[in-house]
Amino acid sequence: MLDFAMEPINFIITFINSMGLGERVSIATGLIYIVLSVRQNALCWPFGIVSVAIWMVVVFQGKLYSDAFLQFIYVVLGFYGWHQWLRGGKDHEPLKVRKVDLKLSLRLAAIGLITFIPLGYISENYLGASFPWWDALTTVISLIAQYLLAKKYLENWILWITADAMYIVIYYLKGWTGYSGLMTVYTVMAIIGFAGWLKSYKADRIQQCQPA
Repeated sequence: MLDFAMEPINFIITFINSMGLGERVSIATGLIYIVLSVRQNALCWPFGIVSVAIWMVVVFQGKLYSDAFLQFIYVVLGFYGWHQWLRGGKDHEPLKVRKVDLKLSLRLAAIGLITFIPLGYISENYLGASFPWWDALTTVISLIAQYLLAKKYLENWILWITADAMYIVIYYLKGWTGYSGLMTVYTVMAIIGFAGWLKSYKADRIQQCQPA
């Protein structure tokens, strides 16, 4: 019984020992980033920037070119999101959680479709990427999710749950079992993030409806 319980712990220790310093820093800062983002703490952004910059190199070497490009965009969106969370609200106040309206939903869906098809085609026919269409799909979903996170839209977590669940399979098939496990953690955290942000959104709405 004890041996069975120790198996996952031994796997984690072996996985961590097999990583280089850069990968360890990427995972550590990535976990801090997602925990802070769930808690709506703007300090999540500098940790996220460091994490994705390192991860960009890892996935590029693994020939997930769309994902590598995604990490570069994350760095840019990281600085943008940092500014938005601190001063992107009314009168340069910090942003509050909000919901995506129908107009924005249709616009993002159109942009996603227009981006997905050529990206998948280029990845398959010119870049020799691993799992080109799945790679392109997760790239598009994640880009939209990151934009929504930077603008503090609640629905970002729904897209993150979808993308992270896909990454669990992709990384597992690539033989990156540890990173597949990490994506499982991210998926769970995204579910927690959605629940927490929804509660915050409802609380803000109630407060706005109360007389001054």
